[in-house]
Amino acid sequence: MYFQYNLDDLKQNSSQKKFSYITFFAGGGGSSCGYKLAGGDVRYMNEFQQIHVDTYLKNFPDTVHECKDIKQVTGKGIMELTGLKPYELDLLDGSPPCPPFSMAGTKREGWEQEKVAYGMKQQNIEDLTWEQIRIAGELKPKVIVCENVKGLSMDYARDHLNKMVRDFEALGYSVVWKIMKGHEHGVPQKRERVFMVGVRDDVLEAIGRPWMTLGSIFPEPSDQYATISQAIDDLADDEENIEDAKYLEQAMKDSSKGHWVHGFEKHPDEKFANCTPCKGIDGVADKENMSYVSIGDHIVKPWFQENIRLGHIPAEDEKHSYYMSRIVPKHLPAHSLTEQGCQPKFMGGNHFHYNGKRIYSPREMVRLMSLPNDYQMTGDYNDKGARIGLMVAPLCLYYLVEEIKKQILEPWNTLQK
Repeated sequence: MYFQYNLDDLKQNSSQKKFSYITFFAGGGGSSCGYKLAGGDVRYMNEFQQIHVDTYLKNFPDTVHECKDIKQVTGKGIMELTGLKPYELDLLDGSPPCPPFSMAGTKREGWEQEKVAYGMKQQNIEDLTWEQIRIAGELKPKVIVCENVKGLSMDYARDHLNKMVRDFEALGYSVVWKIMKGHEHGVPQKRERVFMVGVRDDVLEAIGRPWMTLGSIFPEPSDQYATISQAIDDLADDEENIEDAKYLEQAMKDSSKGHWVHGFEKHPDEKFANCTPCKGIDGVADKENMSYVSIGDHIVKPWFQENIRLGHIPAEDEKHSYYMSRIVPKHLPAHSLTEQGCQPKFMGGNHFHYNGKRIYSPREMVRLMSLPNDYQMTGDYNDKGARIGLMVAPLCLYYLVEEIKKQILEPWNTLQK
């Protein structure tokens, strides 16, 4: 299931133009990597932040695009730019902003409010899926793919998900959704996302596909997980990565929280000194037999509790910002990369290199997100990591698109010949 590839592979595959697609909320091109890998021909891209557009075009130059708020985009405008006609487009893709539905966020408390998200003030960003629905109603693509965070399927947001499904169905689409786990689909990362797939009803009817069987569009999960080791161990000899690793280790040492990661020759609380997750917490020991090390549960919390007990700090000063951080051993998939956790300035990041001394480097994050090995990044160090943390994992999407091709688009194309 896991494999590595380069930008040239994407160029070669997409040149076959096995299907056409357009993409919204495109970011730095994570979803486009998946589509191109499957032979997709991008006809149009929309993204509202120039910094993301710059990265996208660095990797996929000459793409027809608009850098503007999707609320200002129309199906008519897209057709004028691309020459597409209604009902002609094969696939319409979008990954609407996820903060309103994130399990780590404010959930419904932040809905229907103006807030700063992705560096810009936005109103009701939980409703941007309906902009994708609006444009889909104008273009009438054969297939719609909509991706979002796992939190969209939770109880606090399920009514929102159900309304999305109903409104796609009202356009004349049969819709199914599933939580896909990246590590079960070739991604060396435990990244769980909701994927919604809609197929135009007349297409299903033409190919003789009953709508109630559409759930099989999702690829079967594999129990052969890609590991951190498979993805990044060869970068140990890469000069650029070596320099990045040195920089990140020093940045961690210099941070206000560095003492929680470096220099623990023994646990601050003696009763935990021999527990398996805490042995060798300075990163020297072999962690092959661990599931992961929880920095919060096994380091931060005991550190504060011991110092509170000794009277060194007051109880109200206990911190919790490190409790979600993990050091995952190399024989497992990585913890899910996030926008904040990929930034050196945020040293409470929730993913650490298995040596326990730093977060992952940009090149390592490229591998863990299953991007092309030579994927080109733009912006400063923090921008690079944040952009990767926001992406759709290409290999996870690739395996889904291969099923869409096989089960829907190829039978349809056969009928048109």
